[in-house]
Amino acid sequence: MRFLDLAVAALIGTSAIAGIAAFSPRQADVASGSLTTESQLRDGLLAIIQREGVTWLVQSSPQVVCARLRDLSNSSVTFSGEIGSYSCGPAAPRGSPVAILVFYLIPYQFVFEAWPNAQA
Repeated sequence: MRFLDLAVAALIGTSAIAGIAAFSPRQADVASGSLTTESQLRDGLLAIIQREGVTWLVQSSPQVVCARLRDLSNSSVTFSGEIGSYSCGPAAPRGSPVAILVFYLIPYQFVFEAWPNAQA
C-alpha cells in the first residue's frame, strides 16, 4: 500500500509540474513582445513609404533608395532592402524580430526590412 501511495504522489507531483510548465504565461509574453516590436518596425517602414511616396520609389534608382534607407537607420533601428537584383544594407541578426514589406512595382520588386539594434 505504501508503494501505491508513493506512486500516486509522484504522479500528482509530475502532473502539477507539467501543468505549471505548459500553462506558464512566459512564452506568450515573449511572443507578444516580439510581435509588438515587429508591428512597430512595420509601421516605421510604412512611414518611410508614405513620407517619400510611391512615385519617388519608382522613379529613383536603387542606389538612391538604399542611401535613403541608410540615412534613416539609427542607433535603435536598421533599415535595409532589395530593389530588383540590387541589395543594400546588412542582413538582420539571427533571432532578431524583423519586419518585411514587399512591393511589386514596375520595374522592380521592392523588399524592405527593419530590425531593432541590440541595446548594450
